[in-house]
Amino acid sequence: MDPTDSHHDALASRIMKYAASKDVELPPFPSDDIESLPSDYEYEGGEEVEEVEEISEMDLLQQLDASIPPILIAQELFNEDVDYKSFNVLTADNGNELFHKGYTVLENVIDPAVIQAVREWSTHMFKTGQMDKASGKHDEEEDPFREGNARGDYTIWVSPGSAFLEQSSALNHCVDWFSKQLHEDLVKLVHLHGQAEYQLAYYPPDSSHYERHRDSFPTNDREDRDQRRVTAIVYFNPDWDQGDGGELRIFDKGMGDEEEKQIDVAPKAGRCVLFLSGAMDHAVLPSFSERIALTSWYR
Repeated sequence: MDPTDSHHDALASRIMKYAASKDVELPPFPSDDIESLPSDYEYEGGEEVEEVEEISEMDLLQQLDASIPPILIAQELFNEDVDYKSFNVLTADNGNELFHKGYTVLENVIDPAVIQAVREWSTHMFKTGQMDKASGKHDEEEDPFREGNARGDYTIWVSPGSAFLEQSSALNHCVDWFSKQLHEDLVKLVHLHGQAEYQLAYYPPDSSHYERHRDSFPTNDREDRDQRRVTAIVYFNPDWDQGDGGELRIFDKGMGDEEEKQIDVAPKAGRCVLFLSGAMDHAVLPSFSERIALTSWYR
């Protein structure tokens, strides 16, 4: 493929090109390495200060998506000649769906007894005030482009080695499943660096929700370590029923040449949803029953 093809533009380069053409104030680029930003893009003009238009993260993503469908960008991170027979938990259908549609669903990945134990422990952690309200971590001065009330869940980080995992063998079992069996399959399918984050979330039954968002910017740079590549969510809601709410809504943009579709996935116990972090917008619909989920983000 021609190296000048826009598919091969670095993420930072594509963002800076858009900013230079529109005179917009960008949200902070999600990287600790400021030196990685291209140095050959400068705003024209003298000392006169011009008023610029602020742009939210979602607006910026929409502009990038209009240039190249994000799923095309993410597909370039997939490996060739994948041996599906060597998978632990994924199937060939799961791999093909993740590549072509950007998301896939697995059923019954966690034993019911483990699900119940994690649910009871999570509810206890919430009721004893040991989970943090996720929106409370928002700092408007540091990040004015994000809505502070965009989400209503309570969370704790439970990465391997966390003290929380010592308190719950059931939760530790689930994180092991994410970090070993599922991760081993994903590295065969998608180019990953081995970095992952794990977060347990509790949604109270008070219409708590999470507004439409995306977990990362789309990138096809195999050396990039900042952007999340695959999101995986497992649910712990054995008594979920229609009307309880809390569905995961996935916004399927396709290739950008058709009307956007909305896919609602019920948060049923033992169900695992996988999607491409930089390609799929998603939201959590209002929850009218306790909703518990464990999410992993793979980089």
